[in-house]
Formats: sequence, structure tokens, C-alpha cells
Amino acid sequence: MMVALFATISVAAQTKHELQLGRSIKAFDQYLVKTTFESQTRTKFFVNEALSADSIEKFSVVLSAQCSVVSVTVDGQEKEKRLIIRDFRRLTDRDTIDLLPTGTKIRCWFSDSGSIYTINDEPTPDSISQILIEAVKGEGGSRTGNVLDAKRPMAVGSTWKMNIPAFRKMLGREMSTRMKKLTGTVTFASIDSLSQQPTATIAARAEAPMFTLKFGDMPSSASLVADFKIVVPLDVRFPALSISTSTSQQITTLQGPARMELTISNNRTSQFLR
Repeated sequence: MMVALFATISVAAQTKHELQLGRSIKAFDQYLVKTTFESQTRTKFFVNEALSADSIEKFSVVLSAQCSVVSVTVDGQEKEKRLIIRDFRRLTDRDTIDLLPTGTKIRCWFSDSGSIYTINDEPTPDSISQILIEAVKGEGGSRTGNVLDAKRPMAVGSTWKMNIPAFRKMLGREMSTRMKKLTGTVTFASIDSLSQQPTATIAARAEAPMFTLKFGDMPSSASLVADFKIVVPLDVRFPALSISTSTSQQITTLQGPARMELTISNNRTSQFLR
């Protein structure tokens, strides 16, 4: 009896799944999106290796909106969608600001050249547009799968290499060409079988340990760490339930006896409730 039980557990542990993380969205799809975006910038100044200043600026954005997909690309990525705002706030240590009132209608267009937003069919102020760029994305399509998909079915706990050329394409040519070394791994973290629709959680990390960029007019050394987490139904016919991204960029600039160390951290988590 005990041997049979262990055999059953062993077989279950080795079950492999075709994940297909790049799920298509369909036109006329409707869902509630809940997004939190957090940004923190820490700046340190040193003179002759002595710390002379240390400051932190941070804020977060909370967005809740009803989404209606108008059109999608050939691979199923949202091309145009409409939002009706339920909650849209910017929070700092000092105050909370309602960015747009409940019921505001936003139209969104997404393309490789950028995103465009209108508010109640009027042009969006730059201050709101920059926040929307971070909080509202064109979901779905093959890009996530191109970067994170395994080449074969995988069991829980399995790890494989990230598709670095596909990730470089997402970063863009200017940033990618500066990163001479870029590595990444993907892990099948867990399965949740308790819900009505069993789901898989996949986690990934990409790292660029050292590269050179210009900060202002000064050449600077930099590094980047990017983390991803995506929760998808095991049934590949359905789109992702949540996506989280986190980036941390370190920038160091030298000028004579002075040194500036800058750490920029951004975190975004979105849930899609259908």
C-alpha cells in the first residue's frame, strides 16, 4: 500500500505541461484589470569616498478599470482597448492624489512605436500619459512566450534558459547594444490546483552585470536585474491571470573626487479578472 502511494506521488511529481506563456487575447474580450505600479529612486553622493548626501524619492500608482478589447494584432496582442476607470490614484509619503475620477473613459492604442491614450476623447496631458504608459500595457500576444517559453513540456521545479535574443528585442536596440553580456533563466515555480481552473506560476530573471551608458553628458557604468512572474491557466486556451515585472538598475557616475550612485527600481503587478 505504501509503495503504491509513493509511486503515485512520484508519477504526479514528474507530470509535464506544455506551458505556452504567450497567450492570445481576442477582440471583444472584457475583464477587470487591477494594477499597482511602484517606483523608487535612491541617490547617493560621495566626495573622496565620504557619503555627503543620500535621498530617496518614491511613489506608487493604483489603477482599477473595466477593459473592453476593441482589436488585436495577428498574434493576439491588444492593439486597441477601452477603459472605464474605477480607481486611479498616485500615492507618495506626503499625499494621495486622485488622477482621474470614477467613470472616466480612456481609449488606448498600442504599437511598436509607442502607446497613445485619450481621456473622454480628448488629448491626454503629458503628466497623466506618462503614468498610463507604465500602468496600462497592450496585453497578450506572442512576445512573452518568445522570451520565456520552454522548447518542450516541463515539470514543476524545472529551469531553462531565457531566449536572450527575444529579450533583447523587447529591450530595444539602443539599450540592448550597450549590454554586451546578458543572461536569463526561467523556472516553473508551482501549480495551484485548488481553484476551479488550475494555474501555473512561472518566474524568470534576466541580468546584465555591467555595461556603459551616458547619464546626462557623463559616461557611467550600469547594471540591470529584471524579474518576471506570470500566472497562466494550465489550459492553454485561456489568457494569463496575472503578470508581474520588476527591474532594478544601478548607475554609477564619476567626476574627479565625486561619485554618484543611483538605484532605480520599478515594480508593476497586474491582475486580469474575467
